[in-house]
Amino acid sequence: MTEQPVRRLPVAEVAPVLDAARSAGLWHDESRAVIFHDLARMEADLGRLHAAFPADTLHTVAIKANPVVRLLAAVVERGAGLEAASWEEVELARAAGCAPDRIVFDSPAKTDAELRAAAELGLWINADHEDELRRLDAIGVPAGTQVGLRVNPGSGAGSIGFTSTVSADSKFGVPLERAAELVARYPVVRGLHVHTGSQGVGLELIDAAVNATCDAAAALDLDWVDVGGGLPVRYTDADPEPPTLDDWTAMLSRTTAWGTRRIVTELGRWVQAGRGWLVSRIEAVKDVNGVRTMVVHAGADMFLRRVYQPDSWDHEMVVLDPDGNPKAGPAEPTTVAGPLCFSGDLLAVERPLAHAERGDLLLIRDVGAYTLAMWSRHCSRGLPPVVGHRGTDVVELFAGEDPGDVVAFWS
Repeated sequence: MTEQPVRRLPVAEVAPVLDAARSAGLWHDESRAVIFHDLARMEADLGRLHAAFPADTLHTVAIKANPVVRLLAAVVERGAGLEAASWEEVELARAAGCAPDRIVFDSPAKTDAELRAAAELGLWINADHEDELRRLDAIGVPAGTQVGLRVNPGSGAGSIGFTSTVSADSKFGVPLERAAELVARYPVVRGLHVHTGSQGVGLELIDAAVNATCDAAAALDLDWVDVGGGLPVRYTDADPEPPTLDDWTAMLSRTTAWGTRRIVTELGRWVQAGRGWLVSRIEAVKDVNGVRTMVVHAGADMFLRRVYQPDSWDHEMVVLDPDGNPKAGPAEPTTVAGPLCFSGDLLAVERPLAHAERGDLLLIRDVGAYTLAMWSRHCSRGLPPVVGHRGTDVVELFAGEDPGDVVAFWS
């Protein structure tokens, strides 16, 4: 059994990290919001992942979860590859120092030029549909280039429909029952790719989809199986307990691929989400129709899913004093409002939180995946800085944007 990781940085350790960031000039009195990423715990997670799988497994981390190049470089330095869902993400992977044969290219909308460049670079290419296979065949794939076919076993949807990707009506891949026909027609295919989605997806659904795909790969005598990612995480205590790394590897070890074919993984949320945390200055506290309401510097610009799908997505929040220590005292119903100019920009409504004043801080947990990566340009607010830390050793991962950067973006 592998050791299970501590879910995230304890609140008591936030203040020392903030103090270190302040000393390094990465956090100051005028900082609006800063994202911190726990590199030590992330790197430990990657170590556990490598130890739990056969030695030839290619573990890739999904760039779409968090595209900060210096963070991706830290992932690559710990022996992982990267999974790219667009050509821009391929270029991010290359900027992070990832070797081409450790970049998995998964976009469902690949152009001819992108397919040609991917083949020339020697990327792993997962074709999404037959037309991509036909175009790859016409281009001519160099010997040794790994080409896979994304399949959909039609295993069903999880509890969050729009993030589930193996339901019968999913836009991704081809029906699994067509795999034999397409592999026979396009012998360049040497692997199968399946991905179930992640949050809202349980181990039973992952098991059904991956086992069916591994059995098909064995029957077709293919070389490898890309089992995708799919491990959900727990954002609040109200969330169900998610499968652990042990649960996932135990399930995978019972497939026909384990020990007989090379395995590729594409974890994103599991690697990144719990390792990120955001601290925002509380810019205002006011009474709105009898409800104490705080205004912070993060809202629907960064937390799209939380704001627009609040029944499916949440984050734990803690009020801190200006030094980063949790505030004591009884909780009171508090609405947390973001900075954007529409009334629905709310992160929480009448949530029990400690009494807050202007100048206090709000800690938001589990922001390492699918938050900054989904940034909205509404109201043209600049991206916040990202600071990496190993304990209290801090390093700037991303400088953020100042108003001039935003003007340049729109120019």
